[in-house]
Amino acid sequence: MAKPDLTAFETTEIQMRMVVPLLRDLQAILGEDVVIGALEERVRRQIAAARENARRDVPFEKRTKAIAREFARFGAGDVLEYASGRRPDGGLAIDVSACRYAELMEELDARDLGSLLLCAPDEAAAAAAGTRLERTQTRMQGASHCDFRFCDACTEASAR
Repeated sequence: MAKPDLTAFETTEIQMRMVVPLLRDLQAILGEDVVIGALEERVRRQIAAARENARRDVPFEKRTKAIAREFARFGAGDVLEYASGRRPDGGLAIDVSACRYAELMEELDARDLGSLLLCAPDEAAAAAAGTRLERTQTRMQGASHCDFRFCDACTEASAR
């Protein structure tokens, strides 16, 4: 049977429409703190594993180009509005001003879960690419934009 060609958003939407009600049920049974704590621990493990297995033998320029391509794939179908550019230190800066993923989680009354399920794993993806992500805000958390800053060794001063 042929696999349908779904965008990243379409796949995520199907998953979230199934997972969010299940997580809400688990929160009602086990308690919100238990479920949120488990999700936070899952993200910590993903980040640690990604850092451990990161390939840093690829030049930084190529790693950030791969991140830009992945960003475009994630935003396929006009689900993200964003601007990107190079930072003075050679890193990659992406500002997302509109995000259909955040809108989906708002529709599901689950922005809190969206931050853990959809936004937090970005750090693991960056680590897997051998880069570091610094982000101070997200649309999912209600900010005006997401400020992705990818670099080899970010510091707060250089992340802007």
